[in-house]
Amino acid sequence: MSLREQQKAERTQRILDAAAGLFANKGFESVKAEEVAELAKLSVGTLYNYFGGKNEVLMTLTALENERLVALGAEFQIDPEATVADTFCTFIHLFFDPGNMILSKDLWREGFAISFADITSEEARRLRTSDRMLSEQVVQLAMTLQSQGRLRSDVDCAILGATLFNNANMLFFDFTRSENKSYSDVTDEISKMTKAIVSLVEPTSGARLC
Repeated sequence: MSLREQQKAERTQRILDAAAGLFANKGFESVKAEEVAELAKLSVGTLYNYFGGKNEVLMTLTALENERLVALGAEFQIDPEATVADTFCTFIHLFFDPGNMILSKDLWREGFAISFADITSEEARRLRTSDRMLSEQVVQLAMTLQSQGRLRSDVDCAILGATLFNNANMLFFDFTRSENKSYSDVTDEISKMTKAIVSLVEPTSGARLC
């Protein structure tokens, strides 16, 4: 990496770090670009050279968060002692566990709103791409479990994986719009629905085949 590229990367990270802290402490709507620039020790003009405004900054943070969850999912190891339903629940919970998230519920809601309002932005595309990667990881998990004889051989793993991820993702999206639901509420809902779906695709007792 050249010195210029290194400086650009450092400034970008300073802006993102400053914005993440301000958004978390003051709320997205209350933060001004000037505050982000000041905390990042940059001029406002420099900030706008890197980002189009605080909306773009938040969308970048949201995309980065999703991409970090993809990396987390790639490290998952199947527990051979766990049930199929618990394996899926444990894996999917990686994506929605507050302990694995940096962004708050409110910031996720703001990020979703911005991405829906400007679906052509590079950041919105990054968010959609990482969502597809998360879904594909659930598909790959289903294929692995099927190869072990722990899912019925006639199950379409692409459909199963996408269904499980999309269901959990929609529950999380609804959670970000709710004033009363807690993280434990949404993870409980995800667990119950995931287990209900998985129960339909497991081999019957005594019919587990490799």
